[in-house]
Amino acid sequence: MPACKNDHSVRPSAARRARLLGLLLTLSAATAHADFLVQDVQAQFTEEALLLDTRIELALTPKTEEALAKGIPLDVNIEVQLIRRRTLMWDKRVADWVLRRRIQYHALSNQYLVSGLHPDVYDLASFDSLASALRHIGTLQEASLPLGKKKNISNDGDYSLEVRVFLDLEALPSVLRPVAYTSPSWHLNSGWTTWIVQR
Repeated sequence: MPACKNDHSVRPSAARRARLLGLLLTLSAATAHADFLVQDVQAQFTEEALLLDTRIELALTPKTEEALAKGIPLDVNIEVQLIRRRTLMWDKRVADWVLRRRIQYHALSNQYLVSGLHPDVYDLASFDSLASALRHIGTLQEASLPLGKKKNISNDGDYSLEVRVFLDLEALPSVLRPVAYTSPSWHLNSGWTTWIVQR
């Protein structure tokens, strides 16, 4: 006669299930506690570019703040897609850009350094607090996004922008990436939002 199996060996106990549920809730709460949010985008055409103003709220999780304090730079990407909206056909993407901003902590000066490469200008700034540095990253004023002659922007066309901001995990040091990929604390992403381009 085969030996009877103990139920506890094949099914998690009630206490274990409760612990697992508690862990999942903790991870969910940590993810919701800090994230990126695109609050406002204003855009208008000039003859050769799209001028962009943004107000983006950036909040780091304790894990990402800890990494930053230990000298690991964090790259924040603002991705922008220009869409021509069409009634009888699918909407068409006519241009896209990625604005990369890097924040790092300089321990000797106790300053947060922000550098970025816009399509047309490089900038570097320092801040006394993390909140000020993050606010600077999320606030663009008349950032010039070049259209190029081949974009064929129609004067009577109807255009919108798709915008998202995210923490670039690919830019992290290679030894840290496996941890970042598997931890909700590192997945900071606003998701796509849609904004009308002013004429």
